[in-house]
Amino acid sequence: MEANLTVQDLFKLILYLLGIGVGTYIILILVKINKILGKAKDIVEANEEELDTTMKQLPNISQNVEGITREVNTTLKHTSTDISQLVHNVNMISGQVSSITESVDDVTEKAHDTFDSISNSVIDTALNLQYNTQTLGDYFNIAKEVIETIKDVMK
Repeated sequence: MEANLTVQDLFKLILYLLGIGVGTYIILILVKINKILGKAKDIVEANEEELDTTMKQLPNISQNVEGITREVNTTLKHTSTDISQLVHNVNMISGQVSSITESVDDVTEKAHDTFDSISNSVIDTALNLQYNTQTLGDYFNIAKEVIETIKDVMK
């Protein structure tokens, strides 16, 4: 059996096979989509009452959200000036606290210097008193020796 196969026939065969493959793939995709839609339908049917209730409540919910948004905007407008004044007051108070801290530092430094001066004066006075007592003792010893020498000379 002899058959001649041309290039055109070969391309037609390849195209037919590709068409069959693509068609099969599309059919598989449609089957999966059908299963997904079936599951979605089951979920909607099982929750139909809850969905209806929710749908009926949506206008009230949107009105509540709109009211809350309006109140928040009003509150923000009223409190923004208060907040800016509060920030200004906090900055002023922190500046005053800083000034007080500097004053306390200055007073502490002056007190420290005063205590240093007083302690140095007390130490100097004690050393002078100690030195003077020693020299007074030396004077007494010299006077005693002079008196003894005078006694010895008189004898």
